[in-house]
Amino acid sequence: MNKKIRSIGYILLSAGIVVFLYIFLHEFGHTIVMLSAGAEITDFSIFTAHVSGDGGNYTNLSRMWLCANGALFPLIISYIYTLLYQKGNKNTFYRIFSYMVTLIPTASMLAWVIIPVVFLQGNAPINDDVTMFLVVFCNNYHPLIVSAAAAVLIGISVLLMIKRRVIHNFVEVIKQQ
Repeated sequence: MNKKIRSIGYILLSAGIVVFLYIFLHEFGHTIVMLSAGAEITDFSIFTAHVSGDGGNYTNLSRMWLCANGALFPLIISYIYTLLYQKGNKNTFYRIFSYMVTLIPTASMLAWVIIPVVFLQGNAPINDDVTMFLVVFCNNYHPLIVSAAAAVLIGISVLLMIKRRVIHNFVEVIKQQ
């Protein structure tokens, strides 16, 4: 099989697997907080990207944590994966998959950079995790603090991807085509 076609197949397969994993980890991140607040999980679906529960004793802090943990849990898992990444592994699928595992949770943090700016203009999307976080957070703090924190987390991801050679190895695979 042509190397280019195989690499495109690996990219599509990796993206599909990682999006599925990301949704699972995102919803599981919400679930962890819901369970810690004493809620009973009534629905968990990867296919509709949804989790819901009944009850629970939520404080302002746990409400914010509930909103943020959907993005933070997969990001933390990607940090751990990146730290365990085997730089010397020459397997094409491994290199492409690893790039996707680090890229998708990092890219999802862009919403946490952009939505606080939109929130300031009064146009934030309703029922979005970031917006719901900001509704509580902005009672005491400026929304751009969230943007700055998300930018720092993105920076950490990028630095890890560079230091661990995830980006370099992905580019090397692409150049070989």
